Amino acid sequence: MDLIKCTFDELPSAMQMHVLYCEKIPVAEYRLAIWSNKDTLYYNNLPEKEVVRFISLIESDKKFINNRTMDSIYKKYGWAVYNEIHEAHSAYLKKGREKVAEQIAQEYFPIIEKAMNKPSIPYCDELLKAMSHLADKGHFKFKEWSTNQAYIYFMGYLLGSEKLEWEGRLS
Repeated sequence: MDLIKCTFDELPSAMQMHVLYCEKIPVAEYRLAIWSNKDTLYYNNLPEKEVVRFISLIESDKKFINNRTMDSIYKKYGWAVYNEIHEAHSAYLKKGREKVAEQIAQEYFPIIEKAMNKPSIPYCDELLKAMSHLADKGHFKFKEWSTNQAYIYFMGYLLGSEKLEWEGRLS
């Protein structure tokens, strides 16, 4: 993670917007801003030792970092610094999960392509369209996915595990 010590006025404009409008931190209270996408931590008026401690918390592999250390950071620096650390930690864990998912996808892709060349069940475009249309009628169970993707994913899983069966009904 890159460390940049700077005043509020020296922050990139996107980070100024983040501090003022997203985090609602007054300019005079700016101490820490973290740009997770660029892996950069901006800070002002914080001891270097504390910044290193913040980075170790952000880059922790623990799922939750609610502990006495975070409580002491909240008491000493307030909600804004505490929240920035939490959000950066969540972004760090998400990047790690995305990297692992990419590796798994690379591993599964040739297996799936091979299975698609000799499918054990026939492809049914009408069933996929019908499920997609039905799923998009406001059933928002998974905010991370478009709804039709979630239903098609689970339909494929259930078809593959033979908990659903459609062959013979759509011939």
